[in-house]
Amino acid sequence: MLRQHQVPMLLVPSEQEHTWDIYNVLDDKFLKLKLSLLYDKRFSGSSQGWLVVANKDHTITLHKPYFISKDGISDVNTSVLLPSLFPPDDDFDPENDPLPEGYNDLEEYLNIIEGYDYYVRKTLITADPLANPNDCTIVVIYGPFNELGWIRYGKDTTWRKIDEYCGFEDIVRYKNQLYAIKKKGELLAFDPCTGIVKLVATRISVGPTANIKRYLVEWYGEFLLVERYMDFSAHRNDRMTKMYKVFKLDFGGARWIEIKSLGDLALFIGDNSSMAVLASTFDGCQPNCIYYTHDEVGLQTRTYPFCDLGVYNLESKRKLYFNDLDSSALHRMFKRPPIWVLPLPDVC
Repeated sequence: MLRQHQVPMLLVPSEQEHTWDIYNVLDDKFLKLKLSLLYDKRFSGSSQGWLVVANKDHTITLHKPYFISKDGISDVNTSVLLPSLFPPDDDFDPENDPLPEGYNDLEEYLNIIEGYDYYVRKTLITADPLANPNDCTIVVIYGPFNELGWIRYGKDTTWRKIDEYCGFEDIVRYKNQLYAIKKKGELLAFDPCTGIVKLVATRISVGPTANIKRYLVEWYGEFLLVERYMDFSAHRNDRMTKMYKVFKLDFGGARWIEIKSLGDLALFIGDNSSMAVLASTFDGCQPNCIYYTHDEVGLQTRTYPFCDLGVYNLESKRKLYFNDLDSSALHRMFKRPPIWVLPLPDVC
């Protein structure tokens, strides 16, 4: 069986088809361990030890993966299939059909249809669907407008969504309540049973937001917001993370307060559900740092010649990159971006 490791490791596409390598960023090396899964596209999330796959018919599959070591298979793969998620019109004829309501750009709509592995931007699973099905809700950010939908496992037969809001970037569960952050920093709470939505905190005044991506992190009573500032270069056709800012939520004042240090915390962000650990508990883990991957920012990122992943120190504002990832591994990441995963087998 799998044991919960408290530090996530990075799934990196292997040279072999349907296989992923496990990269330990603390030691800066690959493990003698592989993930086997009949899937060779982008994962739409990693949460509660499950990997999320958006299928071509817009159904969602949750995979509890098994790993292959020198001693053989360490655990059995388990999958859960969820219903179709508000799909776009797959029978759309670009030469004769008008754009569906809500879409203004033909190229963007065609990208959504053809790039189905990018249709779901992010996924949160509140509890293991097999071990704790009564407490399991799957929440997704999806589509060209980053809408928010959810389904209660074992209770709902179809997905529900928030109709009045879009432009979501991340979701988190905090003290048994679900929260979602919008592009400009507005924080909303929503009830998956009633569908009621309320504004918790207003936006952060930072000017243009096109080059900022936001992540939510829960840590033992602390509610954190991470802002990732990026440079996009049309000349080089790539992107690079410049810096991070971190805020904590003042529930009483309904506002975000910037913090300059994470103390002993280390954060792991990307397409996964964001995670935090105490760095002093693990050899090689750097405190006051953010470990980040080249996560989803649009279909065009598939062709970037540079993979934007590394470690950022919040105090020194220095970035470090993972040395053991060679150019061939980076090339494979264009179609299969790396993602943080928990748990891992005890053979690690």
